Amino acid sequence: MMNQFVFVGKIQGIKDSESFHPVEKKTFDSGWNMTTVKFNCISGTNRIMCLVQGGKWNDEKKNVVKTIAKTVTNEDGSVTRGEKIEIPWSKRFDEKEIEKVAGYRKFVVDLGDAQMRYALQNAVKAFEDGNITDELIAKTGCNTLEDAKAALEKSMARRHVFLAESDFADFMVKVVASDKIKNTLFRISGYQEVQYSAEKDRFYVNYRVNRVDIAKEGLDEATDLSVDFYFGKNCVDDEEFDETSKGFINGYTTYWDSMTKKNGFMPMTFVVRDKAKLNVMKKRLSVDDDEIKNVGLVGEVIQGASMSAITYDDLSDEDKEDVDAGLVTLEELTAAMGGQKAGEKITEIRLKGFNARKKTVEDTTYTIDDMHPARADVNEDDDDIL
Repeated sequence: MMNQFVFVGKIQGIKDSESFHPVEKKTFDSGWNMTTVKFNCISGTNRIMCLVQGGKWNDEKKNVVKTIAKTVTNEDGSVTRGEKIEIPWSKRFDEKEIEKVAGYRKFVVDLGDAQMRYALQNAVKAFEDGNITDELIAKTGCNTLEDAKAALEKSMARRHVFLAESDFADFMVKVVASDKIKNTLFRISGYQEVQYSAEKDRFYVNYRVNRVDIAKEGLDEATDLSVDFYFGKNCVDDEEFDETSKGFINGYTTYWDSMTKKNGFMPMTFVVRDKAKLNVMKKRLSVDDDEIKNVGLVGEVIQGASMSAITYDDLSDEDKEDVDAGLVTLEELTAAMGGQKAGEKITEIRLKGFNARKKTVEDTTYTIDDMHPARADVNEDDDDIL
């Protein structure tokens, strides 16, 4: 299971330079075209780089959408599980074809108000059924069926669904470059992409986006990462908590290696800054010998400045003089200054808690010896070419 993320924040383009190109369109000798878009999600004090990437062949005849059909319940109550399907390239925007595909295999950019769209759908049905309410009219601002249909059509046009990741990437180039989104809060979701370099013995992590929606009203900024977490003996480290106010949970997460076509394991550490959480984790994440267990955890991706409360010592000499003379209170000054100050840069995954869908610790057949990167098969029967 791939680790999933949900970031709620603003989209910010990244400045192009000689050494870094946030938007790239490459054509390879094979005829393969690749579009790459990198942008920052600004959430609170965090600045997290996100990635959208998709490719297609120059030769249109070679392109096809390989995807998964959605699971359906038949009239007799039986369930048909989603299977691999292929959709002709020329039909990838057809509504009937899009309807066949499982939701998690679609790429979505919704630049409209989803809550208003839902209300408009209800209003259209209510007008047609003859039971429209004053509440729906007030909520949508539509007094007639024609008004509701027109508003719904306009709203639907702001929701863009793609079956090909290359189309999604091309569209996101326009979104990131638009001035209209600068002050808009988005819900950005996708999966954690992991790549391993055996030569450098190093892991590279990307936050690969597959969906972008305007955030619902009232949704708070967030940088949540749901992790499929594997752990062994003594995974909880609380030795220095009393001195540093930090504990650690050390373990691994699984990933899919596209080169070897295998699953591998990457080391992962959660930082715990709450003593109560650390104590519970030490109790729950208990393992004997060299066995490996599994549980779902949720962390907060921290990539930004640490924040701490402004104190008297942070004030200028003039402000201190005013406080000492009773001309203004410390509380009034700190409130006027925003209440908090930015400190050193922090990069960590901070534990929020268990994933409610996978909070039970489960046994596995793995041992500590299995916790390594994905490896290519080696045929021991082959002659040594040297």
